[in-house]
Amino acid sequence: SFIGTILCLGLASPAYAPSASALGLSAKQYASKMLNNKNHFQCLNRLYSKESAWNVKAKNGPHYGIPQGRSIYLKNANKYQQIDWGIRYIKARYGNPCKALNHFRIYNWH
Repeated sequence: SFIGTILCLGLASPAYAPSASALGLSAKQYASKMLNNKNHFQCLNRLYSKESAWNVKAKNGPHYGIPQGRSIYLKNANKYQQIDWGIRYIKARYGNPCKALNHFRIYNWH
């Protein structure tokens, strides 16, 4: 099941230690570094700008954080944890941020 996939990927896991090179980066800079693909980052930027305006404290019903994920974990996660969670979710569900953005454009959610 999809939920099983999420749990296997560690999307619910709070364990995180940012690398020394990540410390001090903005959420956007960190996401760009983690994706290491300009086109995918541009899609993620459009998606997260629409979803949360890159606000780590964004909330819409049961959806939290920058990726607006339906996980209580995101409620108190830092920006790096939220970006990691969001990228893992997008890769597991859509394959890449551009496919997630296309889905968002059609259905207004991802």
